[in-house]
Formats: sequence, C-alpha cells, structure tokens
Amino acid sequence: MALRRIAACVAALCVCAPAAAEPFMAGADISSLPVHEGRSAVYSDQSGPGDAIDILSDSGANYFRLRLFVNPQGKNNFNGNNDPFVAQSLSYTIALAQRVKAAGGKLLLDFHYSDTWADPGHQWKPLAWRSHATLPALEQQVYDYTKQSIEAFKAANVMPDMVQIGNEIASGMLWNNEYVPTNQLSDATVGGANTGYPWTGGQNSAGFDRLATLLSAGIRGTRDGSDPGDEPLLMIHHDQGTRWDRTSYFFDRLLPRLQTNGTDIDVIGYSYHPTFHAGGITAVAQNLNNTAATYGKKVVIAETGFPARNPQSDEQNLGFDVTPEGQRQFLEAVVNTVQNVPNDMGMGVFWWYAEARPTSGLNVYEGGRYGLFDQNGSLQPAASVFEQFLPAPGDFNRDGFVDTADYTVWRNGFDTGEFDEDDYADWKANFGTTPGGGGSSVQSIVPEPTGVALVAILLLLTSARSFARIDRV
Repeated sequence: MALRRIAACVAALCVCAPAAAEPFMAGADISSLPVHEGRSAVYSDQSGPGDAIDILSDSGANYFRLRLFVNPQGKNNFNGNNDPFVAQSLSYTIALAQRVKAAGGKLLLDFHYSDTWADPGHQWKPLAWRSHATLPALEQQVYDYTKQSIEAFKAANVMPDMVQIGNEIASGMLWNNEYVPTNQLSDATVGGANTGYPWTGGQNSAGFDRLATLLSAGIRGTRDGSDPGDEPLLMIHHDQGTRWDRTSYFFDRLLPRLQTNGTDIDVIGYSYHPTFHAGGITAVAQNLNNTAATYGKKVVIAETGFPARNPQSDEQNLGFDVTPEGQRQFLEAVVNTVQNVPNDMGMGVFWWYAEARPTSGLNVYEGGRYGLFDQNGSLQPAASVFEQFLPAPGDFNRDGFVDTADYTVWRNGFDTGEFDEDDYADWKANFGTTPGGGGSSVQSIVPEPTGVALVAILLLLTSARSFARIDRV
C-alpha cells in the first residue's frame, strides 16, 4: 500500500509539472583553466579562494564551453611558436568536462577539427589526416573521429549537452596545407573581389557541397555516437556576429545542402568581439533577429568578450568604457540582446576565455584583461550579470525546473551527505518552478522522506525494482 501511495505521488508530480522553455545558457569558455592552474594561478570571489568553475557556477554560469583538438601540437597557428594553450586533447577535455558536470554545469563541446586553433584565417587539416587526399576519405575520417570522441565522453559519463561542428567556419574547414591552403575559395560576389571568404575547394557551388559533406559527417558522427533520445543540440559557428549580409550569404547556401544530405542543426552560433566586429549591439540584434526569423534556428553568441582594464586606442569608440564596470555593462547589453530575440529564439551567451588572468610563465592573451577575473584572480563585476540565471532552491540538477528529477538527485545526494532535510524542504517549497517562474500546487502530495521514512522509501523502491526484474524473468 505504501509503495502504491509513493508511486501515485510521483505520477501526480510528473503530470502536474508545467512545461517551459529551456533555461538561458549563461556560458563561459574555460578551456585553458588547467593550464593556468598548472602554473599555480589562484581564483577567488568574495568568499575567498576556490575552484574557478565553482566560483563561476555560484555566480550563475550554467554552461561551459570546452574546445577539442585532434592531436594538439602545442603550436600557435599565427606564428608557429610554442603555445602552451594548445593542449586540449581528448583526455584533457574529458577530465575538464568531469569537473564541469560535478559542479552541476552543462557542456558545449567545440570541435576544432585541427591540431591547433581553427578560425576564419586558419583551418589546418590535422597532421594525421593529411594523407586523406579525397573527399570520401576525409568525410569518413570526420565521421569516425566525431563518433569515437562522443562515445568517449559518453563512456566517461560527461555527455555533451551541445556540440559545435567546427569553429568559426566562415572560411571552410580542413584546409589541405598549412602554407598553401588549396581548399580555399575567394568568392567575388560577397562584397567585392578578394573578400577573404573562402570555402572548401573548387568552384563556389562545389565548395559549399564539400563543406556540407564534411559538416554532415560530423553531425552524423555526433548522433550515432549518442544514445537514442539523448543526442546533444547541434550548432554551426560563424564568426561574423554583426554582419547579416555575410552570414545570410553563407547560410542561404549551406543549410539547404545539409538538409539534402539528410542532416540539420538546431542552433546557429556567432562570435561577437567588438574590437574585430564593427556595428555594435544594434548590428548584433539585427543579425540574431534575422537569423532566427529566416532560418527558424535558435541563436547563441558562442564567443564574446570585452576588456576590463588598460584601454587601447582602438577601444575608445565601442560604446563601453574599458573598466570593470564597462565590462559588466557590455555583458549585460549582449545578454539582453539575446534574450530579446523574438519568440524565445535567443538561447544564450558564452564569454570567451573567462579564466584569463596574469599567470607566471604564461603569455596570456592581452595580459588577461578580457577575463572574468582580475590581475589577482578575483572575480570581476561582469560575472554578476549571470546571477539572474542562478537555479531556484531545489533545482539540484540545474536544468531550470524544480521537478521529480531533482528529487532523485536529492535522494542520491542524501545518501552521500551532499544534501540534507533542509534541501528537501527547499525542493518541496519550490516544486513546479520553471525558467519562466511558474509554480505548481501539488506540494501537498509530495512524499516526506525524512529520517527513517527516507530509508523505508528507498527500501520500498529497491524492492519494487527487484519484483519488476523477477516478473520479467
């Protein structure tokens, strides 16, 4: 009888919990965190020193972006010099993903499909793939590598929640040669001749065909490496967050080809770095709004950043002061812009290189002035913009909903001492809360698992599972 009452309670909770949109992605790219930590970098907030992931999570960050290189060569693609930040091998990234998941964060996995940085000016084919001289061979390699990588994350219990197929691929991907990129194509129809917008080889149409073939291989590899029903969201990442003319030209040609291949994506991501991307917040809003309306895809700012100190001459007219407060205002403006994309099509914002700070022995990009931590490793005011996305009390799995899934997390955590009866009271009081702030009125039937009652419930649930197994034998 007691078991039936518990089952009835759980069933009622599942029926009554209201549906709502996914919570906003308050994201941070922390791919180089272990490199800094390996040189004794310290991070802190108002409570004192701590793990940077926990500090950012406590400030509202709920999604973390991690890049992945094929076989990191430790070489910078701009000058060929040694680069300690080119370190993100499969084992490195899985270990960092385990820390992210342990902190309750979600994971955006950023496939670079290179041994070093991939961006619009650098898309070098991995050394181990240079022997693949035909498109079918390279297509198979992309599929196999992607599938095997996803399977490795799954085996480590750190399945990505979103996967980025390529990094800033406006210029294509997997160029043949580091010095003679024969797979490039400059197209004179995009704003004039020699615009620097190449694709993956051949004439214009053939170039897009080839790029779509490679991307489709990555999409299929991601889905085939995932458990059915547990596939991550899929993103294509374009660099021009303020240029609707260039990005529409690109996606008008790419998306139909993906669909012809039997593949598609869920999200279109953009980079927005105001020093490099002219037009300001107004242009970002236009680009995001047009993207969502034209293609029916949700949009994300997959990379953004703004310095907090040491202003340079080219930063004087960007609309924000190069100060900690100006950095905070910048992030607030970007978040508001994404939140205001009509029809809830704006999914989130990721701050690039959030962990940047001056660190002994490391040549940190711009001295770390773009990071969400200051010269001493203290959290910057900009991080407070994400506080609005902190989970409600009782949302133990940080998915934006206080529901029966959180009860399971609490029950398991009660056994290990992570949660106590006060945490259960928070869950009960907030049951039914959603990202939109909605609630439920079914608290009166929530089970009361305190003390001995908790043990009894766990025994009953265990017995029920045992009987179910016996029935199936």
